[in-house]
Amino acid sequence: MEAQTSSLCLLAAGSNARGQLANGSEDDSHTFQECHFTGCVRGALPPGTQGMLQLVTGANHTLVLLEYDAGIRVLWGCGDGRKGQLGPECTGQLTEFKPISMSLYNYASQGYTCCLIAAAWETSYLVFKSPSRPDVLISMGSNDFAALGVGIKQSKLTPVVVSFDHLTIEGRPVDTSRLVIESIVAGTRHVVLYVRYKNDYMLVGWGLARHNQLGHTGIANYDRPHIITLDVSAGPPQTYSLGLQHTVICHQSGRITAFGSNKKGQLHSLDSWGRIRGVGCTWNGTYLMKDDEHTLLSTGSNSHGQLGWEPQGAEDGIGGGAVEFTSSLNDRMPSLRSFACGSEHVIAVITPAGSMDVEVWGWGWNEHGNLGLDHTDDVPKPVKIWPTGECVLGGSIVQVWAGNGTSWILLQI
Repeated sequence: MEAQTSSLCLLAAGSNARGQLANGSEDDSHTFQECHFTGCVRGALPPGTQGMLQLVTGANHTLVLLEYDAGIRVLWGCGDGRKGQLGPECTGQLTEFKPISMSLYNYASQGYTCCLIAAAWETSYLVFKSPSRPDVLISMGSNDFAALGVGIKQSKLTPVVVSFDHLTIEGRPVDTSRLVIESIVAGTRHVVLYVRYKNDYMLVGWGLARHNQLGHTGIANYDRPHIITLDVSAGPPQTYSLGLQHTVICHQSGRITAFGSNKKGQLHSLDSWGRIRGVGCTWNGTYLMKDDEHTLLSTGSNSHGQLGWEPQGAEDGIGGGAVEFTSSLNDRMPSLRSFACGSEHVIAVITPAGSMDVEVWGWGWNEHGNLGLDHTDDVPKPVKIWPTGECVLGGSIVQVWAGNGTSWILLQI
C-alpha cells in the first residue's frame, strides 16, 4: 500500500455511547473528529502503519486491522468490551483504540496471522491464516442468538474456535483442512462466510435465521455453521451484505441472490435491474451499484430518508429507484467510486461530473450526527459531507465505512 505512517488519518462521527469513535470521550460527535490510537499523536496511526485493511463495528464497539512494515498485522479495538467482544483482557470500555492481544490465542507462535475481521451486535470474529496450516476462525463476545457459532451453551467471556467438523456435502464429511475462508461478513444477528473448498465455493452461516436470512430452511436459529444452498447457475459470489433480517449476494455474473425478510420491500425485484457489481444493506434496505459506474439503486425502508430518493405515496420504496445525486450536482450524474451502508444511513465516495475532485456524500438517518454535518436532522437526499467548508484537514480520501449510527473516513494527508 502506498500510504505511509505520517500520512494516514482516521476520522469518525456519530454515536459514541461507549467510546466506539475512539476520540477520547463518550459523547456523540456531530462532526468528523480525529480518532486516537493509544501512544500515538492524536490523529496519527501507529508508527510503521502501511494501511488499514478493515474497519468493522458492532453495537458499541469498533475493530480495525492495521498492516505494518514487513506485512505484520495488528488488531486494535475500542468501545464496549463488557461481553468480551474486545477479548478477555478488556472487559470494560475503551475511548481510544488499543491493541487487542493476539498472544492469548497462541496462534502467532504457529505462524498464523489475523487476516480477516467482522463484528455483529456484541460479538467479534477473527480469521487467522498460516501458509502451512488450516484457517482458524475465532469468535468472542455475546452468544445471543447463537452468535458465537459454537452452540447455545457457551456463555463465558472466553474466545472460542468455531468448528466446521460437522459439515457435510452430499452426505460426505467436509475435509476441514481444505477449507479456505475468503471473506466474513456479520450482520446484527447473523454471520456469513465465503469459503473455498477444494475447487469449489460455498457460503456458510449461523445465527438468527427465522426470517430465512440463512436460506429457505424454516429454522429459527443456527447455533453452528450451516451451508447455505445457492443456485450454482448464478456463478461464484463476488460480494455480499447482511441487513437486520436479510442477506443479499452479488455474483461474479452480475446476478443477485437474496434471502430473508421482505417486509419493508428490501428484496423487491432485485433480479430485474440488470448487471450489478456491488451490493450493500442497511438494517431494512438494499443498495445495488450498477455496472455503469453512475447508478446506485435502493429499495426498502425509507423511514429516515435512507433510500436517497422519494417514493410516491408510501414510506417505503417497494418498487425501488435510483439514489438522486443529481439534484445537488447540476443534474449531472457523478462517477460512483464506492459506497458504505450503516444501520439506516449511507455514505458514498463520488467524483462530480467534469471534476477530478473526490468527495464523500451521505444521506439518511442522522440522529447521532453520524453524517458529520453538525446537526441531527435526517437527510433525505445525498449531500456532500466531506470535505466541508470548515475542513482544516487536507489530503485525499482513501476509504469510507459506515456502522451503527457511525461514519468513518480514512485520509491520506
